[in-house]
Amino acid sequence: MPPRERILVDCKDVEYPAARAWLATWLAIAALLVVACQPGPGERDEVAELGDELDNAAFRDRVVAVVRGVAADDPDVPCALPKTAVRPIRVAVSLYDGGSVVGRGTAADDELCVSLKEAAALALAASGLEREGLEQARFVVELVDLEYALVELDGKGLELVGGLVPARVLDRDMVRRRIDEGTAYLLRVMEPELGGVHKYYHAPTDSFDDRLHTIYTASTLYTLLAVYARDRDERLRQPIERAAGFLLSMQRVAPGQPGHGAFHYSLDLRRHEREPRFVVGTTSKSIFTLIDLHAFTGDPAFLDAARLAADWLLTMQGEDGRVASELRLDANAAWSVTEQESLLYTGQVLSALSRLYEVTDDPRYLDAAARTADRLAARIEREGCYLGDDYRRPNPISSSWVVLSLFDFARAGDDPAIRKTVYDCADELLTQQIDDPADVYRHGRWLASLSSSGNGWLAEVLSELYLDCPRGDGDGCARFQGAVILLFRLLMQYTYSPANSFMTKDPAMAEGGLFWNPQERYVRTDSVCHAMNAYVFMVDRLADGVLVELPEPPLAERLGLAARSGRLVDGGGDDRGAEEEDELAAETVE
Repeated sequence: MPPRERILVDCKDVEYPAARAWLATWLAIAALLVVACQPGPGERDEVAELGDELDNAAFRDRVVAVVRGVAADDPDVPCALPKTAVRPIRVAVSLYDGGSVVGRGTAADDELCVSLKEAAALALAASGLEREGLEQARFVVELVDLEYALVELDGKGLELVGGLVPARVLDRDMVRRRIDEGTAYLLRVMEPELGGVHKYYHAPTDSFDDRLHTIYTASTLYTLLAVYARDRDERLRQPIERAAGFLLSMQRVAPGQPGHGAFHYSLDLRRHEREPRFVVGTTSKSIFTLIDLHAFTGDPAFLDAARLAADWLLTMQGEDGRVASELRLDANAAWSVTEQESLLYTGQVLSALSRLYEVTDDPRYLDAAARTADRLAARIEREGCYLGDDYRRPNPISSSWVVLSLFDFARAGDDPAIRKTVYDCADELLTQQIDDPADVYRHGRWLASLSSSGNGWLAEVLSELYLDCPRGDGDGCARFQGAVILLFRLLMQYTYSPANSFMTKDPAMAEGGLFWNPQERYVRTDSVCHAMNAYVFMVDRLADGVLVELPEPPLAERLGLAARSGRLVDGGGDDRGAEEEDELAAETVE
């Protein structure tokens, strides 16, 4: 797991000894600046109404103009902002350059203008940037106690909520653009010679992990094949073929030996060695992709590889349908099986066997799938649809894997009872989606699914259910489409674009990638793939025009401005931090 990457400023006052001399000089003219910020006797009413007259965009733009004026060393920079407060206003200013914070400053004063200018001056002094460097850097400004934040872009101020640049409007064209940007991202991060794909791209440092991962290569191929099926873009053929070659090279072919037919988890690029670890999820997801590669190329080698992989999966399944997680070579050079059960892996195995039966008609695969399907159906009957496993508490990601895998089995085995269970459980899952248009940070997601991977996966699963809606369904499965649309808006907030690229070292490289969550800004490949799959599945089924619109509250409401008083008051508390601490630490979708 990569190191935690901090996002927002530390709001505690930080001293910068090297900046003291510079700041003392700047403060020598501070009295003039304070006078400039104070309204005259005839201007008090005008100032008092300023909060009512400004909208959020104008307010943010004026804040940016002030910090940029301080950066330009302009002693007379105007500051037409609400000025008086019930108590000192804490302002934090951060300066980002090359994806990192290079300077921070905090200040508190009864006058917003004074706080803003002092904090900006401290941040600039700490950064040590010359004028040319300042032009490339970007400011983030927070009114700490009011929980109001913004980031600059091209001289304008953009809203920040919990470290996210919110997506307040969604339409079909945005989804179409994300497909193009996501495709370009996946092609950029594919290893150019071997064709494999890394698990992580660390956008703040513009670096990759030192392994190529089989499952992420398979997931990338699965997505590119879906894009090709829709757009018929022949430019995708060559990278697909190169990645397919890497995928086949990661299968262990050793008749009579442990792991025969399974796929190695990763390739160590430093040692050029394949990891002696075989995870059932890696092999299952590879089968998904091998089936599609066979359809894409007509080459029987891909279907042969899928059969060989499925035969190994059968060795990891017990008679009761329970699936062991992995086989690996331990420190004593002995092969050992991890018996703990993961519903993610169990679901992936069930889906792989069901899908392979559909293309081979081999009853062994359907019989094995039935054992695991019966096991999952029995759990649902005992415990309900919201499930956990040996690794995780009950959560929507594990539950959604149960839904999709039973869906695949019901389709392969033409089982109406299982199919009904699938849609009943999906409906139960929908009841836990957060539906609060006033909360742009959370609206559309599940409480225990903070990551872009988890939310992208939920969108992918619900899209598949929508596309295969049962005849006679009450609303034509429109409820699933509606849930997916809300997820799409949410995923836009996690996607690197010019608006939020201040946290990336190379914005062009990161564009189209989905960062993990507001606290962890790396891109994990499956986040991109899950979101992309859902986009591709749904884009042609979305209506024209605006799909979601979440208007920003008025400035006076957001800042807590008392009408016609010009005073800033406490903006209230927020439980977001506590909620994030309660998120599932082990949430993964591989």
